[in-house]
Amino acid sequence: MSKFGLIGKDIDYSFSRDYFNTKFKRETLQHTYENFDFKTINEFSELIKNKKNIQGLNVTIPYKEKIGNCLLH
Repeated sequence: MSKFGLIGKDIDYSFSRDYFNTKFKRETLQHTYENFDFKTINEFSELIKNKKNIQGLNVTIPYKEKIGNCLLH
């Protein structure tokens, strides 16, 4: 099963999780979409180490500008 998600801070308001999980179910795709609500961008490296099968992530501000540095390390 592939996993997708949204990285951000205080993102409970986001429609993305419900939207994508509904879309995956309707199209009978074996995917899930979760919110990854981080207090700091430093939590990103732990996510990548511990979550297998992540195929894609959307990133919101304030982390959109900081994620590039995390990807380079």
